[in-house]
Amino acid sequence: MVNGGVKLPIGYRFHPTDQELILHYLLPKSFASPLPSSIIPVFDVFFSHPLTFPGDQEEKKRYFFCKKRREVSSRTKISSNDGYWKPIGKEREIIACGRTVGIRRTLAFHETNKSSCKLNKTRWCMTEYCLAGFASTKVSGEWAVYNVYERKASKGRRQRKSRGRDDEEDLNCIDFTIESDHETGPPPPSSPTSSDESGSII
Repeated sequence: MVNGGVKLPIGYRFHPTDQELILHYLLPKSFASPLPSSIIPVFDVFFSHPLTFPGDQEEKKRYFFCKKRREVSSRTKISSNDGYWKPIGKEREIIACGRTVGIRRTLAFHETNKSSCKLNKTRWCMTEYCLAGFASTKVSGEWAVYNVYERKASKGRRQRKSRGRDDEEDLNCIDFTIESDHETGPPPPSSPTSSDESGSII
């Protein structure tokens, strides 16, 4: 266990397909049946900021069981008042054996800027997996699986950062050049004096 989550051996990753998540994890969880593994913990993803979520922070994706919450104006506010989750894109059906067994959708996190009381869109996202079709019948509770991750910076933002690093390197080169002009070295040869010239004639 690491920070409330399961730590896999080095080189191992939990990378299930959508169908595996629905049929082998969410469906048994909804019917209170045994799970193939305890790798997905129960955690309220609508309680606090994603930075505080349990598990290994170095993992690109983390999965949690959580009960769905009622949305208000297509938003789900978190309990700590740090922001809200808002759906983006379209819902997509998850098909297994030719039948719809689940629905997935993506939510983006908008955090509260406490200094200005405004909301800023972050790179935190999560994919919500819910039961649908025959799999959702006679299920007690509204369990869902949430796959939480942080999106990569946009290409333009990465290029701006890269240009910033190049500018810093250029400045370092300039500083090095300036300093190299003041480096101490062997003194230049002095011009011969009159006595030296007379001595050379003799």
